[in-house]
Amino acid sequence: MARRILIIGATGNFGRRIARRLALHNDATLILASRDSERAKEFAQRLRAGFPAAALESTAIDQACEDLASHIDRSGANVVIHTAGPYQGQDYRVARACIECGCHYVDLADSRDFVVNFSQLDGEAKRRDLLLVTGASTLPGLSGAVIERYKPEFATLEAIDISIAPGHRTPRGPGTVAAVLSYCGKAFDVLRDGSWQRVCGWQDWRILHYPHMRRRIGGACDVPDLALLPVLHPDLLSVRFHAALEAPWEQAALWSMAAFTRLGIVSHWSRMQGPVLRLGNLLQRFGSDVGAMHVRLRGRDARGAAMERCWFLTARDNRGPEIPAIPAVIVARKLAAGDLSDRGARSCYGLITLDEFKHEVGSPGFQYDLVRK
Repeated sequence: MARRILIIGATGNFGRRIARRLALHNDATLILASRDSERAKEFAQRLRAGFPAAALESTAIDQACEDLASHIDRSGANVVIHTAGPYQGQDYRVARACIECGCHYVDLADSRDFVVNFSQLDGEAKRRDLLLVTGASTLPGLSGAVIERYKPEFATLEAIDISIAPGHRTPRGPGTVAAVLSYCGKAFDVLRDGSWQRVCGWQDWRILHYPHMRRRIGGACDVPDLALLPVLHPDLLSVRFHAALEAPWEQAALWSMAAFTRLGIVSHWSRMQGPVLRLGNLLQRFGSDVGAMHVRLRGRDARGAAMERCWFLTARDNRGPEIPAIPAVIVARKLAAGDLSDRGARSCYGLITLDEFKHEVGSPGFQYDLVRK
């Protein structure tokens, strides 16, 4: 069977990065889809100039259209990568259309509800002999790869702590800004010290330290790992996630906006998406192009002694935005090649390894550190 990968949202921030990487590998025909056929065509032309050997097509697909399944079916794709966020508030219409068409599905969802409830499609996917993968991104794709790499060193895993600290010059698309604002001041549950507690988005501040950049203030964010990890690792007592922006005024602004929501003054900030995006892009030059991520595991060894592993990834030269695209690229290539035997609807957790991530992302601009205690 011919390998054909359809990228929905190919002209967006993550769609472009995924398309470039897949074009570089040149082991499948890429169908670049956008709501605007001219934008898709122009992007295909630019991509073809950089990768003359790549097999590229373009088409117009709007994920909100009523005949989505017929559009996907006409593309002839065996794998669909859904990059058109934000996923907060989305339903599973793209995944269901893939089931109807008999093609595999991959998305980059970062919405807790979207990822956690995705298993409702499991039965349908298995009946059609398909694999539907959600969260093929930094969380839980890369975070899961790190956890699976170092978990065997523990007799008991008690706590997982994750943070992402993007560089200030990181490009900000509408989907990313919408996701950031979606949980601003919204209460959600986290596992702490063995019990479920309520925290508010962009509050619950803590100081975060990284090996190759200044410390930052992190705010709590509602992400899939907060719900997935306690189920996958029942011995866990605590799971935390914080996002740390480089500019202190941005972190303070989000904390203040969250406070207005908690006080009932503003119910949601979605109408501010445009102004926030424009202001963020205007102020981009007042920061660095260095970002980082950490995954800290705490637990016990076979003798009952406390131990810790803390993995750091530092991204320079504004290469941080490539990270969320890598798990989707790896999974899509495996699916197109027939190298994944899993079937059903599931998260990306455990579907990629840390070595696969490192190989795909390459070394220039990236540095890894591991602290053992």
